[in-house]
Amino acid sequence: MVRHGEPSTAIEVQDDVEVPEPGPGQVRVTVAAASLNFGDIARCRGGVAAVMAQPPFTLGMDLAGVVEAAGDGAEEWVGRRVVGISPQSLGGLAERALAGSFFEAPPELDDAEAAAFTLPFHISYLALHERAALQPGETVVVRGGASAVGTAAIQLAVAAGARVLAIAGGPDKAQLCRDLGAEVAIDHTSEDVFDAVMDATGDRGAEVIFDPIGGEQTETMWTCGALGGRYLAIGFNDDPESGLTGRPLRKLSMANMSALGVLLAYLDTPRDFRRFGINAFSPATGQRVHAALLDLVAAGSIRPVIGRRIGLDDVAAALEDHAARRTSGRTVVQIGAPS
Repeated sequence: MVRHGEPSTAIEVQDDVEVPEPGPGQVRVTVAAASLNFGDIARCRGGVAAVMAQPPFTLGMDLAGVVEAAGDGAEEWVGRRVVGISPQSLGGLAERALAGSFFEAPPELDDAEAAAFTLPFHISYLALHERAALQPGETVVVRGGASAVGTAAIQLAVAAGARVLAIAGGPDKAQLCRDLGAEVAIDHTSEDVFDAVMDATGDRGAEVIFDPIGGEQTETMWTCGALGGRYLAIGFNDDPESGLTGRPLRKLSMANMSALGVLLAYLDTPRDFRRFGINAFSPATGQRVHAALLDLVAAGSIRPVIGRRIGLDDVAAALEDHAARRTSGRTVVQIGAPS
């Protein structure tokens, strides 16, 4: 990223970027593959994002590869194949990148699948299990069902014995949701979402609403919940202010629902972060979640959905396709040799 603007004008591939040094608890990874995120688009444009930066900087949040160097306390990871999340959600789209949170790469997944795995499945597991305490037999509405996070949520909810109603845009995306196990796939481009959910639930509504999009349809999602239901606020891709302007709570109150926030971050949260509003899950929680996900991968219950595998030169065009909702699943950038 050399300037703020649309990805096609803001992104350059450069050869002379300084190699970062890992700090305490961090590792440096020889990157085999990394994934694109909607947050990359906001940071390109200079708009509101959970983590903002001034150019020049390197985009990229989640990655896969082999650890080549480690900071104090992480030496045991050198030489191991990992999946990781870059510090401040920056730096992953590079031949060498730092990871602050990192885990054993699932051996069943190739590098692209491993790079597509961490964020979608970790945040979906945190939402459905740690926050919503999803129970077998409950109904889950998954908004953005054909997205990377949505496809992960569908699979995790099905694996937990829940009934899934997925919302997606267009017949092809709706079919992808059904292929992943959604009992009902609602095409929001041709169907009324509220009526479709009510029809599928006998006017009861869903116990859990999984929303990685936010924006103007948030209140509609609140009308789709069961009495005492749980609304999971996970992402804000449809909100130009990244959810930071808030929403009126009257309709949530009228619906007798609970709103549950979800943040993917594993750290022992310092007081300064708490003052800013961040209260993260602990690193121990991250390891426990990852162990559960590894078991699900090994059992064949979950697998990342990759829509495209591209090179670094294709990142700008791919991000613009993301912004225009012309993608499904994860777009993965293949960077280095297979690990």
